[in-house]
Amino acid sequence: MQLALANTGPARGGWKLPSSLPPFNTLTHRLFTALWVITFILAIAGPLAGFYLRYTEQANDSQLLLGSRAGFAVSPGDATRIRFTVGPRAEKAGVVAGDKIVAIYGVPLLARMPVDEKSLALHANDPAYITLGNLLFGSDVAEVPLTIRGRDGRVRDVTVTTGEQHVDAAARALGVAPRWLRFVDLMHVLAYPFLLWAAWLLHRRNARDAVSSILSLAVLLTIAAEQPSSEFFGNWGLPLWVNVAIYDLGNVLLLTGMLLFPHGNLSWRRLAAIALLPGLMFLHGAAYQSYFVCSMIVAVLSLLRCLRLTQSSDQRQQIRWALFGITSYAVLRTISIIADNLKWSAGSFGQQLLIEIAAGITFALAVLVLQFGLLIALVRYRLYDAEFVISKSANVALITLGVAAVFAGTADGLKQIVYNYYGNTGSEGPIIFAAALSTVLVNPMQERVTRWSERRFQRNLFLLREDLPEVIRDMRETGSLGEMLDEILARVDRGVRAVRSAMLVNGCALRARGLQIEDVEAWRGTSAAQDYKRDKCEPKDRTFPIRIPLVPSSDDEEPLGFLLVGPRPDGSIPSHDEQKALREVSESIARAIRTVIKREAREQQVGELIAANSRRIEQLEALLASNAVTSRQRPRTARSSNSG
Repeated sequence: MQLALANTGPARGGWKLPSSLPPFNTLTHRLFTALWVITFILAIAGPLAGFYLRYTEQANDSQLLLGSRAGFAVSPGDATRIRFTVGPRAEKAGVVAGDKIVAIYGVPLLARMPVDEKSLALHANDPAYITLGNLLFGSDVAEVPLTIRGRDGRVRDVTVTTGEQHVDAAARALGVAPRWLRFVDLMHVLAYPFLLWAAWLLHRRNARDAVSSILSLAVLLTIAAEQPSSEFFGNWGLPLWVNVAIYDLGNVLLLTGMLLFPHGNLSWRRLAAIALLPGLMFLHGAAYQSYFVCSMIVAVLSLLRCLRLTQSSDQRQQIRWALFGITSYAVLRTISIIADNLKWSAGSFGQQLLIEIAAGITFALAVLVLQFGLLIALVRYRLYDAEFVISKSANVALITLGVAAVFAGTADGLKQIVYNYYGNTGSEGPIIFAAALSTVLVNPMQERVTRWSERRFQRNLFLLREDLPEVIRDMRETGSLGEMLDEILARVDRGVRAVRSAMLVNGCALRARGLQIEDVEAWRGTSAAQDYKRDKCEPKDRTFPIRIPLVPSSDDEEPLGFLLVGPRPDGSIPSHDEQKALREVSESIARAIRTVIKREAREQQVGELIAANSRRIEQLEALLASNAVTSRQRPRTARSSNSG
C-alpha cells in the first residue's frame, strides 16, 4: 500500500527522485542484518553488564548530585555557588545555601566556573579547575579547607570532609536506602524489555523494509549508548566520543525513520530535512536539544500532511497510530529535557531526587510509547492486534512492577526489623525471604493482572469469551436455530473482527455473514476446503482460514458442525489468542445447537401431533354436526307421512 503523496518530479539535470525508498536487496539486507545482530547483542549485554558493575562496584552515589561528596550541591553552570547542603555535617561545619566558594586549599577560584565537558577540556591545566575537580570528582576521603563568601559579603574559612557519607545521610533522612541511589538515574531501563521485543519485531517481520529496519536499529543504538551500557563500555576502554557518536547516530536514525514513515515516500523537501539531521552529531547542550525538538516537530507535521492526503481508512488508522507514538514521544521527551534542566534549580536534595526520577521515567515512557505506536503501525497485524499488544505490554509492566515492589518492600522491611532488634544488616535472610515471597506471588498476580488487562484492553475478546456462552444458554430455550446462529456469527465477527463467517451444521451451510450461503457451498468444493474437517487453521485459504469444529462434549465424538471464520479487513488471520477464545466457546455453541435441534424436533413432533389432533377434532365436530342435522330432519319427515 502506498500513500497518495505528490512527487516533485525530476530534479535539475534530468535525474528523477524515486517515489519511495526501495526495499533492501540481498547484499544490503545481509550487511544490515549483520550490523543489526551485533547491535542487538550489545543492547542486551551492555545494560546487564552495566547493572552488574553498578551493583558490585564501590558506592559512588555522590556522582548523582554534583558536589554532594563535599556535603553540598552545586550546578554545572557555576560550581562555585552552593545551592543547598546535603546531609547535616556540612551545615554544622558552617556551610550555608547561597555561599560562594572563593578558594580551595588557598588556591583562588575564578568568579564563575562551569564544569561541563567543554570547560573542563579548555582548562585542563588550570590549577583552579584541578583543585575544584579533586573536590567534586575525587574518590579519596579527606578534610578540605574552603574559603567561602556569604550572601552578606563576609569571607570565612570552613573545613569539609569529602566522602559518600553526606549523600547517604540525606537519603536516610528521606527514608530511602542508600543502595537504591545508584539506580535512580536508571529508571528508563524498566522499558528495555519491551523496547528489545519491539526492535526484534520491527526488523524480523519486515526484514527488507528500510523504514522499520532503520527504526529498529535506532532503538538498539540508543540502548547500547545510554546508561548503564555506556558505563560498562567506558570501563572496557571505549572512548567517550565514540559512545556519544553512537547515541547521536541513534537519534539521527530515529528522526530519519519518523520522516520516512510509513512507506519511505521521498520528496526533495523530505530528503533535504534528512540531510540536515547529521548536524546533531556536531551540537551539544541546549543547541542539541533545541535542534532535536525542532526535528521532531517537522516529523509530526510531515505525518499530518500524509494523513490529510490519504484516502484509505486503513492507512489513515495506521498514520494515526504513528502520530500517537511520535507526538507522545515529543511531549514526554520534552518534559524529560525540561526536568533535566530544572533539577539544577531544585532547592533541596529531596526535590532534586524527585525531579531526577521524573526525568528518567518520562524518558522511558517517551521511547516506550513511540515504539508502541510505530510497532502497531508497521507490523503486519498493526491495525487489528493493537488491543493484544497493549494488553501484553500492560501485563509485563504491571507484573514486573508488582514483583519488584514486593521484593523491595519486603527486603527493606525485614532488614529494618532485623536492624532494630539485632543491630545487624549484613544477613542475607531478608533478601532470600523476599525473593521466595515474590516467586510465590507471581502466579496469582499474573492471573489477576491478565484478567484485568483483558477486560480493559481486549474488551471484544473478553465479551466473546464471557458473554457468548451466557447468551446462547438463554437463546437455546426460546429462540430458533436460525436466530441463535445469526447471533453467534454476529458476536464472533465482532469479537475477532472477521470480514465473513459461516456455520455448517450436519453437513449443511445454514447461516453466513459477509457472503451468501451459495458462496459457502461453492467454497466447500474448492481445493482450499478439501481438508477443512482436519485443518483448524489454514492461512493460505483467504475465504475461511479458521475452521473450528463444534463438538458438544470433551469425549471423542464427531463434530455436529463447523464454525468458519474469515480473515480481518487487512487480510491477516485472527491471532492465537482469538483462535483460543473461539475454541473455548465452541463446546458451548455445539451443546446449544444440539439442544435447539432436539427442542425444535420435539416442538415439531408436538406441533404435528397437535395438528393431527386438531384435524381429528375438526372431523369429529363435522361428523357430529352432520348427525345433528340428520336427526332433526328425520322427525319432520315422519310427521308429514302420518298427516298424509
